[in-house]
Amino acid sequence: MSYRPRMKSSVRSIVPVHDVNYLQFDHMVIDHWQVEAKSGATGEYVSPDPRFVVFFDGATVALEQGGAEAGTVCGACYIPAGLPVCSKILTAGYLEHIDIHIEQKQLLRIVGHSADMQSAAFLSGSIELQQLSGLLADECRKPRRPEGYAEALACGVIHEIFHLNAQSRKHDAAPAWFDDVLDHVMERLDRRLSIEELAAVAGMSRSQFSKCFRETAGQPPHQWVMEARIQHAQRLLSDGAHLSQVAHDTGFADQAHFSRSFRRATGLPPGQWCKRYNSSKSRAFVQDSLSLQT
Repeated sequence: MSYRPRMKSSVRSIVPVHDVNYLQFDHMVIDHWQVEAKSGATGEYVSPDPRFVVFFDGATVALEQGGAEAGTVCGACYIPAGLPVCSKILTAGYLEHIDIHIEQKQLLRIVGHSADMQSAAFLSGSIELQQLSGLLADECRKPRRPEGYAEALACGVIHEIFHLNAQSRKHDAAPAWFDDVLDHVMERLDRRLSIEELAAVAGMSRSQFSKCFRETAGQPPHQWVMEARIQHAQRLLSDGAHLSQVAHDTGFADQAHFSRSFRRATGLPPGQWCKRYNSSKSRAFVQDSLSLQT
């Protein structure tokens, strides 16, 4: 018998743009939501089963655990079984996300005993997580792949969220030099950053810095910098910036170099990514206009 989510929710000023698309399995359900969030939109949720949420197009939501005084801004999250969570939409407009509802025993089978399934995780996400989630959303909208493909993607999303949570905990305990390097990078995304320059900020040799950065961040410094550039590019594109300007402001040699790197990271060329993003906003605008007329 197929599993059914048992989540209870109460939302205010959040209206679906389309009917929810979903995939149902024996121990898991994946929902794909497209909604319009009004100014001040909020929600309250509690489920007896664990669940995972990933937001698209750089969207972030403030989430807080039951009884918490302040929310945590995130682009993806893991909510343990039975934990009440409140949400507040930071920016009114179109919001697209996937929810993965899963039985506790099945989650244990997927991640094993080493993962912390008792604590909530509020995360900023990653390029890899967006790629996996995007493929999963496509399958929810119109399944095209062989049986088992979507369920495997969902397992990939789950593993990536627990991986990001583990890396986030490492960052929280990171040494002072690491924060200095991250600040240096974020303030200079519009130009080329060499490993030697970052090593100098950390006060290390190149080889020592590369080793220490990878141990702290879980990835090489050049990969982390590239992810930061691509995420900044997505924010600029969503604000309507031209490709040539985005390429310049994110430190790429030229527009062609930027386009190749963007496609390699996200799976879509910048122009197609913008069309998807703008199409999503247009659908939400049309739906909002129709609701005002009726």
